[in-house]
Amino acid sequence: MKKMCGLILFLALVVLLGCATVPIKSITEADLPGLKGKWKGDYQVDGYSKPVPVALEINEYLQGWMTMMILERGAAGFPFYGSLEKGRIVYSWREGEYINLNLRKGESKMKLEGDCQFKDSRGTMFLDKIKE
Repeated sequence: MKKMCGLILFLALVVLLGCATVPIKSITEADLPGLKGKWKGDYQVDGYSKPVPVALEINEYLQGWMTMMILERGAAGFPFYGSLEKGRIVYSWREGEYINLNLRKGESKMKLEGDCQFKDSRGTMFLDKIKE
């Protein structure tokens, strides 16, 4: 009986550790080639219950194309001109409108996540690297 309880506790610990979140990694110049490619995910706008789809394709200079659903207007695509600031990808276009993305990098997964502010909405963006 004691061995069974010990085994159950061990298995529970393994499951919990396996579900642990990958920590945020400060992005450096050395990470830029690995960030190149396609990213897909969504952004969650404060006060809106459904996640909104977003896709990003960037080159090793953090420039590329972003496509996203704009809540009232439908899908829209626009150039993405990111820069590396304080260990994250930062993109801003008009005063007060921006996307700030942090990197989560594990053994086999890469995620970008961070805050975003659009004309009339604020939220959080989550993107997964698409393996090609």
